[in-house]
Amino acid sequence: MSQEQVAELREEVAAMKRDIANLQGWQKTQNRTLQRIDDRLHSLERWIMAILATSLISVLLSVRR
Repeated sequence: MSQEQVAELREEVAAMKRDIANLQGWQKTQNRTLQRIDDRLHSLERWIMAILATSLISVLLSVRR
């Protein structure tokens, strides 16, 4: 392998290392965003369940009268 080929391979490896570091940073950002979305959906789910429970109790109390 010539010195020129070795130099090209070193440049390619360095570029790939930078790309990997950038992708890892992007992945961390995405994971934080997905966690926030999951938290919001969980909160919305609890809110919907509370409304459902309240509605069910209201219907049951109406039927008993």
